[in-house]
Amino acid sequence: MQETVASALAQMARLDPAAARSAESALASLTAGQDLERLTQRAVQEFCWYVLPARFSAESQDRLFVAHSLGRLFSLLDLPRYAGICTSDHTREILAAYALGHHTGVAAYERRMRASGIEPPDLAELTWGTALGSAEIEAYQATSAALELAIAAGEVRPGTPGWRAAQEQHARVFLTQPDGHGRSRLDRIREERVRDWLAARSHPHRQQLWPLLGQIIAGAELPNGAARALAPVHRLLDYADEGIQLTQIGYISPTVVRELCAEFDWSTSPSPPRSETDVMQLIALHKLLRGMRAVRRSGRRLVLTRRGQRLHASTEALWRAVAESVLRTDGFQQAAAETLFGLLLLRSPRAGSHRREDGDGVSIAEEARLVLTDAGWEHDGTGEEPGTQQVRSVLITVTWLLETLGCLRDPGLLGEARCQRLTTVGRAFVLTAMHLSATTPRASL
Repeated sequence: MQETVASALAQMARLDPAAARSAESALASLTAGQDLERLTQRAVQEFCWYVLPARFSAESQDRLFVAHSLGRLFSLLDLPRYAGICTSDHTREILAAYALGHHTGVAAYERRMRASGIEPPDLAELTWGTALGSAEIEAYQATSAALELAIAAGEVRPGTPGWRAAQEQHARVFLTQPDGHGRSRLDRIREERVRDWLAARSHPHRQQLWPLLGQIIAGAELPNGAARALAPVHRLLDYADEGIQLTQIGYISPTVVRELCAEFDWSTSPSPPRSETDVMQLIALHKLLRGMRAVRRSGRRLVLTRRGQRLHASTEALWRAVAESVLRTDGFQQAAAETLFGLLLLRSPRAGSHRREDGDGVSIAEEARLVLTDAGWEHDGTGEEPGTQQVRSVLITVTWLLETLGCLRDPGLLGEARCQRLTTVGRAFVLTAMHLSATTPRASL
Protein backbone atom coordinates (compact mmCIF):
# COMPACT_ATOMS: atom_id res chain seq x y z
CA MET A 1 0.00 0.00 0.00
CA GLN A 2 2.89 2.38 0.73
CA GLU A 3 4.09 1.93 -2.85
CA THR A 4 0.59 2.75 -4.12
CA VAL A 5 0.52 5.95 -2.07
CA ALA A 6 4.02 6.91 -3.26
CA SER A 7 2.98 6.31 -6.86
CA ALA A 8 -0.16 8.45 -6.47
CA LEU A 9 1.83 11.27 -4.86
CA ALA A 10 4.40 11.13 -7.64
CA GLN A 11 1.59 11.37 -10.21
CA MET A 12 0.19 14.41 -8.39
CA ALA A 13 3.63 16.03 -8.12
CA ARG A 14 4.09 15.97 -11.88
CA LEU A 15 0.94 18.06 -12.31
CA ASP A 16 0.88 20.13 -9.12
CA PRO A 17 3.86 19.86 -6.74
CA ALA A 18 2.23 22.10 -4.10
CA ALA A 19 -0.90 19.95 -4.03
CA ALA A 20 1.21 16.80 -3.69
CA ARG A 21 3.12 18.24 -0.73
CA SER A 22 -0.12 19.31 0.97
CA ALA A 23 -1.75 15.92 0.36
CA GLU A 24 1.29 14.05 1.69
CA SER A 25 1.39 16.17 4.85
CA ALA A 26 -2.36 15.82 5.38
CA LEU A 27 -2.28 12.04 4.89
CA ALA A 28 0.60 11.69 7.35
CA SER A 29 -1.35 13.66 9.95
CA LEU A 30 -4.53 11.68 9.25
CA THR A 31 -3.09 8.17 9.39
CA ALA A 32 -0.35 8.78 12.01
CA GLY A 33 1.77 6.07 10.41
CA GLN A 34 -1.01 3.46 10.32
CA ASP A 35 -1.98 1.45 7.28
CA LEU A 36 -4.40 3.06 4.86
CA GLU A 37 -6.69 0.04 5.22
CA ARG A 38 -7.54 1.17 8.75
CA LEU A 39 -8.79 4.55 7.58
CA THR A 40 -12.45 5.33 8.38
CA GLN A 41 -15.01 7.89 7.30
CA ARG A 42 -15.14 9.26 10.82
CA ALA A 43 -11.37 9.86 10.79
CA VAL A 44 -11.53 11.65 7.43
CA GLN A 45 -14.40 13.86 8.54
CA GLU A 46 -12.74 14.64 11.85
CA PHE A 47 -9.53 15.58 10.06
CA CYS A 48 -11.18 17.85 7.49
CA TRP A 49 -13.64 19.47 9.87
CA TYR A 50 -11.68 19.70 13.12
CA VAL A 51 -7.99 18.80 12.89
CA LEU A 52 -7.27 20.72 9.70
CA PRO A 53 -8.46 24.10 11.04
CA ALA A 54 -6.49 23.56 14.26
CA ARG A 55 -3.17 22.36 12.88
CA PHE A 56 -2.85 23.87 9.42
CA SER A 57 -2.86 27.38 8.01
CA ALA A 58 -5.23 29.91 9.55
CA GLU A 59 -6.36 31.07 6.11
CA SER A 60 -9.65 29.53 4.98
CA GLN A 61 -8.53 29.19 1.35
CA ASP A 62 -5.29 27.50 2.38
CA ARG A 63 -7.24 25.00 4.47
CA LEU A 64 -9.58 24.34 1.57
CA PHE A 65 -6.56 23.79 -0.70
CA VAL A 66 -5.22 21.14 1.70
CA ALA A 67 -8.61 19.39 1.84
CA HIS A 68 -9.00 19.40 -1.94
CA SER A 69 -5.44 18.16 -2.38
CA LEU A 70 -6.16 15.26 -0.02
CA GLY A 71 -9.33 14.57 -1.97
CA ARG A 72 -7.37 14.37 -5.22
CA LEU A 73 -5.01 11.87 -3.59
CA PHE A 74 -7.93 9.74 -2.39
CA SER A 75 -9.34 9.74 -5.94
CA LEU A 76 -6.04 8.42 -7.28
CA LEU A 77 -6.09 5.77 -4.52
CA ASP A 78 -9.59 4.68 -5.63
CA LEU A 79 -11.26 5.92 -2.43
CA PRO A 80 -14.09 7.99 -3.95
CA ARG A 81 -16.22 8.29 -0.79
CA TYR A 82 -13.35 9.79 1.18
CA ALA A 83 -12.42 11.99 -1.75
CA GLY A 84 -16.01 13.24 -1.85
CA ILE A 85 -15.82 14.29 1.81
CA CYS A 86 -12.67 16.32 1.23
CA THR A 87 -14.09 18.20 -1.75
CA SER A 88 -17.71 18.49 -0.58
CA ASP A 89 -19.70 21.65 0.01
CA HIS A 90 -19.98 20.58 3.64
CA THR A 91 -16.22 20.79 4.05
CA ARG A 92 -16.08 24.18 2.35
CA GLU A 93 -18.90 25.53 4.57
CA ILE A 94 -17.39 24.21 7.79
CA LEU A 95 -13.93 25.60 7.00
CA ALA A 96 -15.56 28.95 6.19
CA ALA A 97 -17.33 28.82 9.57
CA TYR A 98 -13.97 28.66 11.34
CA ALA A 99 -13.10 32.00 9.73
CA LEU A 100 -15.95 33.48 11.82
CA GLY A 101 -14.52 32.09 15.04
CA HIS A 102 -13.30 28.80 16.50
CA HIS A 103 -16.52 28.12 18.42
CA THR A 104 -18.59 28.75 15.30
CA GLY A 105 -16.47 26.29 13.35
CA VAL A 106 -16.62 23.63 16.06
CA ALA A 107 -20.41 23.95 16.25
CA ALA A 108 -20.64 23.47 12.47
CA TYR A 109 -18.31 20.45 12.68
CA GLU A 110 -20.36 18.83 15.44
CA ARG A 111 -23.66 19.37 13.62
CA ARG A 112 -22.34 17.85 10.43
CA MET A 113 -20.78 14.89 12.23
CA ARG A 114 -24.17 14.04 13.74
CA ALA A 115 -25.92 14.52 10.43
CA SER A 116 -23.46 12.25 8.60
CA GLY A 117 -24.79 9.22 10.49
CA ILE A 118 -21.46 7.65 11.42
CA GLU A 119 -21.32 9.09 14.93
CA PRO A 120 -22.65 6.38 17.29
CA PRO A 121 -25.93 7.58 18.82
CA ASP A 122 -26.86 7.42 22.49
CA LEU A 123 -29.18 4.49 23.21
CA ALA A 124 -31.53 3.65 26.06
CA GLU A 125 -28.94 1.06 27.09
CA LEU A 126 -25.91 3.31 26.71
CA THR A 127 -25.09 7.00 26.85
CA TRP A 128 -21.58 7.58 25.54
CA GLY A 129 -19.24 9.35 27.94
CA THR A 130 -16.97 12.31 27.32
CA ALA A 131 -14.06 10.61 29.07
CA LEU A 132 -13.80 7.10 27.64
CA GLY A 133 -12.02 4.05 28.96
CA SER A 134 -10.20 1.70 26.60
CA ALA A 135 -13.18 -0.66 26.13
CA GLU A 136 -15.49 2.27 25.39
CA ILE A 137 -13.04 3.84 22.94
CA GLU A 138 -12.75 0.55 21.06
CA ALA A 139 -16.53 0.11 21.02
CA TYR A 140 -17.14 3.69 19.86
CA GLN A 141 -14.69 3.43 16.98
CA ALA A 142 -15.92 -0.03 15.97
CA THR A 143 -19.56 1.10 16.06
CA SER A 144 -18.74 4.11 13.90
CA ALA A 145 -17.05 1.82 11.36
CA ALA A 146 -20.08 -0.50 11.41
CA LEU A 147 -22.41 2.45 10.76
CA GLU A 148 -20.17 3.53 7.88
CA LEU A 149 -20.65 0.12 6.27
CA ALA A 150 -24.42 0.26 6.85
CA ILE A 151 -24.59 3.67 5.18
CA ALA A 152 -22.44 2.51 2.26
CA ALA A 153 -24.77 -0.48 1.83
CA GLY A 154 -27.85 1.75 1.86
CA GLU A 155 -29.21 0.22 5.07
CA VAL A 156 -29.04 3.59 6.81
CA ARG A 157 -29.79 6.68 4.72
CA PRO A 158 -28.92 9.87 6.61
CA GLY A 159 -31.38 12.68 6.03
CA THR A 160 -34.29 10.46 4.97
CA PRO A 161 -37.41 9.85 7.09
CA GLY A 162 -36.79 7.31 9.86
CA TRP A 163 -33.05 7.14 9.40
CA ARG A 164 -32.31 7.86 13.07
CA ALA A 165 -34.29 4.79 14.14
CA ALA A 166 -32.40 2.66 11.61
CA GLN A 167 -29.10 4.07 12.85
CA GLU A 168 -29.99 3.27 16.47
CA GLN A 169 -31.05 -0.25 15.57
CA HIS A 170 -27.79 -0.97 13.73
CA ALA A 171 -25.76 0.44 16.63
CA ARG A 172 -27.76 -1.59 19.16
CA VAL A 173 -27.38 -4.86 17.25
CA PHE A 174 -23.65 -4.27 16.82
CA LEU A 175 -23.03 -3.35 20.45
CA THR A 176 -25.04 -6.25 21.89
CA GLN A 177 -23.73 -8.96 19.58
CA PRO A 178 -21.85 -11.51 21.73
CA ASP A 179 -18.32 -12.58 20.89
CA GLY A 180 -16.95 -16.10 21.11
CA HIS A 181 -16.96 -15.87 24.90
CA GLY A 182 -20.57 -14.73 25.05
CA ARG A 183 -19.71 -11.12 25.94
CA SER A 184 -20.75 -8.11 23.90
CA ARG A 185 -19.09 -4.72 23.56
CA LEU A 186 -21.88 -3.31 25.72
CA ASP A 187 -21.01 -5.87 28.41
CA ARG A 188 -17.37 -4.80 28.33
CA ILE A 189 -18.26 -1.10 28.56
CA ARG A 190 -20.47 -1.75 31.57
CA GLU A 191 -17.83 -3.84 33.30
CA GLU A 192 -15.20 -1.17 32.67
CA ARG A 193 -17.44 1.56 34.07
CA VAL A 194 -18.43 -0.45 37.14
CA ARG A 195 -14.81 -1.32 37.91
CA ASP A 196 -13.84 2.35 37.60
CA TRP A 197 -16.79 3.31 39.81
CA LEU A 198 -15.82 0.84 42.51
CA ALA A 199 -12.14 1.82 42.37
CA ALA A 200 -12.73 5.60 42.50
CA ARG A 201 -10.23 7.05 44.97
CA SER A 202 -12.66 9.79 45.94
CA HIS A 203 -15.18 7.14 47.10
CA PRO A 204 -13.19 4.66 49.22
CA HIS A 205 -16.38 3.37 50.89
CA ARG A 206 -17.09 1.50 47.65
CA GLN A 207 -14.32 -0.97 48.44
CA GLN A 208 -16.83 -2.96 50.50
CA LEU A 209 -18.99 -3.32 47.35
CA TRP A 210 -16.46 -5.37 45.34
CA PRO A 211 -18.19 -8.68 46.25
CA LEU A 212 -21.20 -7.31 44.36
CA LEU A 213 -19.23 -6.60 41.15
CA GLY A 214 -21.01 -9.12 38.93
CA GLN A 215 -24.45 -8.22 40.23
CA ILE A 216 -23.91 -4.48 39.76
CA ILE A 217 -22.69 -5.06 36.20
CA ALA A 218 -25.74 -7.17 35.35
CA GLY A 219 -28.30 -5.00 37.14
CA ALA A 220 -31.80 -6.47 37.35
CA GLU A 221 -34.73 -7.06 35.03
CA LEU A 222 -38.01 -5.26 35.63
CA PRO A 223 -39.61 -7.41 38.36
CA ASN A 224 -43.17 -8.73 38.16
CA GLY A 225 -44.14 -6.59 41.13
CA ALA A 226 -42.83 -3.31 39.70
CA ALA A 227 -46.24 -1.84 38.91
CA ARG A 228 -47.54 -2.69 42.38
CA ALA A 229 -44.44 -1.22 44.04
CA LEU A 230 -44.74 1.98 42.00
CA ALA A 231 -48.48 2.35 42.63
CA PRO A 232 -48.06 5.25 45.11
CA VAL A 233 -45.71 7.06 42.72
CA HIS A 234 -48.06 6.50 39.80
CA ARG A 235 -51.07 7.63 41.85
CA LEU A 236 -49.38 10.90 42.75
CA LEU A 237 -48.60 11.39 39.05
CA ASP A 238 -52.30 10.78 38.35
CA TYR A 239 -53.17 13.65 40.67
CA ALA A 240 -50.47 15.87 39.14
CA ASP A 241 -51.81 15.12 35.67
CA GLU A 242 -55.03 16.85 36.74
CA GLY A 243 -53.15 19.43 38.82
CA ILE A 244 -52.68 19.22 42.58
CA GLN A 245 -53.73 22.20 44.64
CA LEU A 246 -50.91 23.39 46.88
CA THR A 247 -51.01 25.21 50.18
CA GLN A 248 -49.63 28.70 50.45
CA ILE A 249 -46.19 27.39 51.46
CA GLY A 250 -46.11 24.71 48.75
CA TYR A 251 -47.37 21.55 50.46
CA ILE A 252 -49.81 19.14 48.81
CA SER A 253 -53.39 19.98 49.76
CA PRO A 254 -54.71 18.19 52.87
CA THR A 255 -57.58 16.70 50.86
CA VAL A 256 -55.18 14.87 48.52
CA VAL A 257 -53.02 13.86 51.50
CA ARG A 258 -55.97 12.20 53.24
CA GLU A 259 -57.17 10.50 50.05
CA LEU A 260 -53.74 8.96 49.43
CA CYS A 261 -53.43 7.83 53.04
CA ALA A 262 -56.82 6.12 52.84
CA GLU A 263 -56.04 4.49 49.47
CA PHE A 264 -52.70 3.02 50.56
CA ASP A 265 -53.57 2.52 54.23
CA TRP A 266 -50.73 4.68 55.47
CA SER A 267 -50.77 5.14 59.22
CA THR A 268 -50.05 8.66 60.43
CA SER A 269 -49.80 10.62 63.61
CA PRO A 270 -52.04 12.49 64.03
CA SER A 271 -54.76 10.54 62.25
CA PRO A 272 -56.24 11.74 60.01
CA PRO A 273 -53.22 13.78 58.87
CA ARG A 274 -53.45 17.55 58.85
CA SER A 275 -50.64 18.14 56.35
CA GLU A 276 -48.16 16.50 53.99
CA THR A 277 -45.61 16.85 56.81
CA ASP A 278 -47.55 14.29 58.86
CA VAL A 279 -47.00 11.58 56.23
CA MET A 280 -43.46 10.32 55.73
CA GLN A 281 -44.47 8.49 52.54
CA LEU A 282 -45.67 11.72 50.92
CA ILE A 283 -42.63 13.67 52.06
CA ALA A 284 -40.44 11.09 50.28
CA LEU A 285 -42.63 10.90 47.16
CA HIS A 286 -42.99 14.67 46.75
CA LYS A 287 -39.23 15.13 47.07
CA LEU A 288 -38.67 12.23 44.66
CA LEU A 289 -40.90 13.60 41.90
CA ARG A 290 -39.39 17.07 42.16
CA GLY A 291 -35.89 15.61 42.04
CA MET A 292 -36.85 13.58 38.97
CA ARG A 293 -38.19 16.75 37.30
CA ALA A 294 -41.47 14.88 36.81
CA VAL A 295 -43.54 17.69 38.38
CA ARG A 296 -43.28 21.44 38.62
CA ARG A 297 -45.11 24.20 40.39
CA SER A 298 -47.46 26.31 38.29
CA GLY A 299 -48.89 29.02 40.49
CA ARG A 300 -50.61 27.23 43.38
CA ARG A 301 -50.77 23.89 41.55
CA LEU A 302 -48.39 20.97 41.11
CA VAL A 303 -48.49 19.74 37.50
CA LEU A 304 -46.71 17.20 35.32
CA THR A 305 -43.73 18.21 33.24
CA ARG A 306 -43.23 16.71 29.79
CA ARG A 307 -40.84 14.23 31.36
CA GLY A 308 -43.46 13.43 33.96
CA GLN A 309 -45.98 12.71 31.22
CA ARG A 310 -43.58 10.25 29.58
CA LEU A 311 -42.84 8.51 32.88
CA HIS A 312 -46.56 8.41 33.73
CA ALA A 313 -47.17 6.40 30.55
CA SER A 314 -44.49 3.72 31.08
CA THR A 315 -43.96 1.49 34.11
CA GLU A 316 -40.47 0.50 32.93
CA ALA A 317 -39.36 4.10 32.34
CA LEU A 318 -40.78 5.14 35.72
CA TRP A 319 -39.01 2.25 37.47
CA ARG A 320 -35.66 3.23 35.98
CA ALA A 321 -36.17 6.93 36.70
CA VAL A 322 -37.08 6.33 40.36
CA ALA A 323 -34.17 3.92 40.84
CA GLU A 324 -31.74 6.31 39.17
CA SER A 325 -32.85 9.26 41.30
CA VAL A 326 -32.16 7.68 44.71
CA LEU A 327 -28.38 7.75 44.22
CA ARG A 328 -28.23 11.05 42.35
CA THR A 329 -26.83 12.94 45.33
CA ASP A 330 -23.32 13.88 46.37
CA GLY A 331 -20.91 14.01 49.27
CA PHE A 332 -21.67 12.22 52.52
CA GLN A 333 -25.32 11.62 51.62
CA GLN A 334 -24.35 9.74 48.45
CA ALA A 335 -21.70 7.73 50.27
CA ALA A 336 -24.18 6.79 52.99
CA ALA A 337 -26.88 5.73 50.51
CA GLU A 338 -24.44 3.62 48.47
CA THR A 339 -23.18 1.98 51.65
CA LEU A 340 -26.72 1.24 52.85
CA PHE A 341 -27.67 -0.32 49.51
CA GLY A 342 -24.52 -2.42 49.44
CA LEU A 343 -25.14 -3.72 52.96
CA LEU A 344 -28.77 -4.51 52.13
CA LEU A 345 -27.69 -6.53 49.08
CA LEU A 346 -25.06 -8.40 51.08
CA ARG A 347 -27.68 -9.18 53.72
CA SER A 348 -30.26 -10.20 51.11
CA PRO A 349 -28.46 -12.67 48.82
CA ARG A 350 -29.95 -14.22 45.73
CA ALA A 351 -32.01 -17.37 46.15
CA GLY A 352 -29.76 -20.38 46.62
CA SER A 353 -26.65 -18.38 47.56
CA HIS A 354 -24.96 -18.21 50.95
CA ARG A 355 -26.46 -15.66 53.34
CA ARG A 356 -24.04 -13.24 54.94
CA GLU A 357 -24.37 -12.78 58.69
CA ASP A 358 -26.04 -9.52 59.67
CA GLY A 359 -23.09 -7.27 60.46
CA ASP A 360 -21.88 -9.33 63.46
CA GLY A 361 -24.98 -8.40 65.45
CA VAL A 362 -24.94 -4.62 64.90
CA SER A 363 -27.72 -2.61 63.29
CA ILE A 364 -27.37 -1.67 59.64
CA ALA A 365 -27.08 2.03 60.54
CA GLU A 366 -24.17 1.26 62.87
CA GLU A 367 -22.51 -0.99 60.29
CA ALA A 368 -22.87 1.78 57.68
CA ARG A 369 -21.27 4.21 60.13
CA LEU A 370 -18.31 1.87 60.60
CA VAL A 371 -17.82 1.54 56.82
CA LEU A 372 -18.00 5.31 56.32
CA THR A 373 -15.62 5.96 59.20
CA ASP A 374 -13.09 3.47 57.83
CA ALA A 375 -13.39 5.26 54.46
CA GLY A 376 -12.36 8.54 56.09
CA TRP A 377 -15.65 10.42 56.15
CA GLU A 378 -15.91 13.14 58.80
CA HIS A 379 -18.82 14.73 60.64
CA ASP A 380 -19.60 17.96 58.76
CA GLY A 381 -15.92 18.54 57.98
CA THR A 382 -15.09 18.95 61.68
CA GLY A 383 -12.56 16.12 61.72
CA GLU A 384 -14.77 14.08 64.02
CA GLU A 385 -16.04 10.65 63.05
CA PRO A 386 -19.68 10.52 61.86
CA GLY A 387 -22.11 9.29 64.50
CA THR A 388 -24.77 6.65 64.01
CA GLN A 389 -27.48 9.29 64.43
CA GLN A 390 -25.93 11.42 61.69
CA VAL A 391 -25.96 8.41 59.36
CA ARG A 392 -29.61 7.80 60.21
CA SER A 393 -30.53 11.43 59.54
CA VAL A 394 -29.05 11.54 56.02
CA LEU A 395 -30.65 8.20 55.12
CA ILE A 396 -34.12 8.85 56.49
CA THR A 397 -35.72 10.03 53.20
CA VAL A 398 -34.35 7.17 51.08
CA THR A 399 -35.42 4.75 53.81
CA TRP A 400 -38.95 6.15 53.77
CA LEU A 401 -38.97 5.65 49.99
CA LEU A 402 -37.82 2.02 50.27
CA GLU A 403 -40.58 1.34 52.77
CA THR A 404 -43.20 3.11 50.64
CA LEU A 405 -42.29 1.00 47.59
CA GLY A 406 -42.41 -2.24 49.57
CA CYS A 407 -38.69 -2.89 49.23
CA LEU A 408 -38.17 -3.98 52.85
CA ARG A 409 -39.44 -7.09 54.58
CA ASP A 410 -39.80 -5.29 57.91
CA PRO A 411 -40.17 -1.63 58.91
CA GLY A 412 -37.70 0.22 61.05
CA LEU A 413 -34.67 -0.21 58.79
CA LEU A 414 -32.60 2.38 60.63
CA GLY A 415 -33.58 1.22 64.10
CA GLU A 416 -31.82 -1.27 66.32
CA ALA A 417 -33.26 -4.37 64.60
CA ARG A 418 -30.60 -6.81 63.41
CA CYS A 419 -32.50 -8.64 60.63
CA GLN A 420 -32.99 -6.17 57.81
CA ARG A 421 -33.81 -7.77 54.45
CA LEU A 422 -34.92 -6.69 51.01
CA THR A 423 -38.02 -8.11 49.37
CA THR A 424 -37.72 -9.57 45.86
CA VAL A 425 -38.90 -6.26 44.42
CA GLY A 426 -36.59 -4.40 46.78
CA ARG A 427 -33.57 -6.39 45.67
CA ALA A 428 -34.36 -5.63 42.02
CA PHE A 429 -34.86 -1.94 42.82
CA VAL A 430 -31.60 -1.55 44.75
CA LEU A 431 -29.63 -3.45 42.11
CA THR A 432 -31.14 -1.29 39.37
CA ALA A 433 -30.24 1.86 41.28
CA MET A 434 -26.63 0.77 41.80
CA HIS A 435 -26.28 -0.47 38.22
CA LEU A 436 -27.53 2.83 36.80
CA SER A 437 -25.29 4.85 39.12
CA ALA A 438 -22.21 2.76 38.38
CA THR A 439 -22.68 2.62 34.60
CA THR A 440 -23.54 6.26 34.03
CA PRO A 441 -20.96 7.92 31.76
CA ARG A 442 -18.17 9.83 33.44
CA ALA A 443 -17.58 13.46 32.56
CA SER A 444 -13.92 13.03 33.48
CA LEU A 445 -11.52 10.31 34.53
